[in-house]
Amino acid sequence: MEVSKERRMQTINALLDGYSSLSTTKLLEPLAPGFHHQILPESLGMPIRDKDAFAKHAAGIFGIFEEFSMTPRAIINDAAAGVVAIDARMLGTLKGGKGKWETECIMTVRLTEDGCQILEVREFVDSAKAMEMARTHAPEEFGSKASGNMDTEEHGFFDWLTIDGGSWVHVGAAVVAYIGLRRMLS
Repeated sequence: MEVSKERRMQTINALLDGYSSLSTTKLLEPLAPGFHHQILPESLGMPIRDKDAFAKHAAGIFGIFEEFSMTPRAIINDAAAGVVAIDARMLGTLKGGKGKWETECIMTVRLTEDGCQILEVREFVDSAKAMEMARTHAPEEFGSKASGNMDTEEHGFFDWLTIDGGSWVHVGAAVVAYIGLRRMLS
């Protein structure tokens, strides 16, 4: 089945608009029933979330922002592989006068064969900003197993800080991976 680039991009734009809307309902619209979301790098210990767990997580995160936007800097649409890679900047204003929030991510999005729904999002985030979010702004259960983790590891979001003395190694690895992907996108 050949799917037009425009159809695939409509689905991707629906996802990006959903993030920027701060509406969980709008964010879920383009997601397939068997959808999964994973925040990377895995060293952050964030759970893989199914659609229901992702909805709860998104509602919690959306609840801390007055406004938010996810703006793509580059998009690679690989129709043959059924994957879209997005290099995005995220900007927001935190509620309660807590100021601006700025970060970035690389997302790989796997679409259904017809390009109309999203099966999976793997979101590679800035590790330092993810730790800051969890420490100072995130709602309860931001990275807990209760929010839909499918792996069997016993450690939550902050546990790796105490069991792994190489925290800055993880941040460095994220930066190196990001720079490599930016070069590929150029």
